[in-house]
Amino acid sequence: MTMMSLHHTSPNSQEMLTLLRQLQADSLQVLEQVRPELGQMKTIGVNAKGDDQKSFDIATDEWIRQWLTTHFESGVVESEEITNAFKFGHNEQGFRFIVDPVDGSDNFARGLPLSAISVAMLPRQTSLSTNEVTYALVGDTSRPEALIAARNDGAYSGDQRLYTSKMQHLDDAFISCELNHWAPDASLAELMQTCSGLRVYGCASRALCMVATGALDAHIDVRNRLTPESFLAASLLVTEAGGYICRLDGEALGPFQSLQDRTTLVAASTKKLAEKIINVLK
Repeated sequence: MTMMSLHHTSPNSQEMLTLLRQLQADSLQVLEQVRPELGQMKTIGVNAKGDDQKSFDIATDEWIRQWLTTHFESGVVESEEITNAFKFGHNEQGFRFIVDPVDGSDNFARGLPLSAISVAMLPRQTSLSTNEVTYALVGDTSRPEALIAARNDGAYSGDQRLYTSKMQHLDDAFISCELNHWAPDASLAELMQTCSGLRVYGCASRALCMVATGALDAHIDVRNRLTPESFLAASLLVTEAGGYICRLDGEALGPFQSLQDRTTLVAASTKKLAEKIINVLK
């Protein structure tokens, strides 16, 4: 396998990905401030989707918005924690930032592994779709690890380019599946019986990142509850690493009207594996 570094990317991509890595490093300072109080934190409200909010969700979201206004001249920020888009700058140029300040917040609140800062960057005037994501960050909430991607320039962990496992055979595949608030049907039992192993992580962005790195062969969410801020950034990591991502019916993810739109998702190391998973689940 050919190993490529971040230095092989275009100058524009290098600059933007370096900036996203800085966002990840800076955001850890905010999360470390709230971490000692996690056990005592109560739910303080609900967001536009009806999900519980804790103080660290709000604090991290506000901090990311401030960071973006400091490092970009203009843009619009959309987050699961705010009802209305936050616009900054004096023109209509710049990026559309789709933010999940703490994806896997239940994991984070309980001190469990696998939660993430997720930021997807799209052209400001474009539709909300996986096909439109230009740059992406999925950062670990507990360490400086930042997975980053630029469209047509690859996905990276540090300076090393990521590649999926290229798995094509369902009986050899390790798959993760989201089960929260869902009663599985017989199709999932068939998938579990067929694949090599099934895991549940409770954080869409990190599970998708494991597909991008090759640690997992696929990730599925067929509950029709998943919303765009949880997967837009990670979707670019998957496709730039050579993987494939779609809805349960095989169609593209998007365009969506808002972050309240819900969908199914199948992400796999190869299109062939995705098709085999869909055939079982349908």
